Amino acid sequence: HNYLLQLMGNMDKTSLAFDMPNNVTINDTESRTISIRTCGYEKSWFTVVLACIADGNKLSPMIIFKLKNVSRLRFPPGVIVRANEKG
Repeated sequence: HNYLLQLMGNMDKTSLAFDMPNNVTINDTESRTISIRTCGYEKSWFTVVLACIADGNKLSPMIIFKLKNVSRLRFPPGVIVRANEKG
């Protein structure tokens, strides 16, 4: 086959959490309770989509949030940001 490189691409997505508290702690053995600090969003996830073309070009990254809108949030230039209520 004689496909043009600029017509072939690859895309992948991954889900990430805003806060991922560790399940391992270091504390005195006599302690009865251990406090773990989180930002309160450990159950809030977002999806990152990355893609590239076979000729070496990278497409703009996309972030998809499970929200109604993301108009108040700031992101670096060139990043595509979308909201989807259903995730």
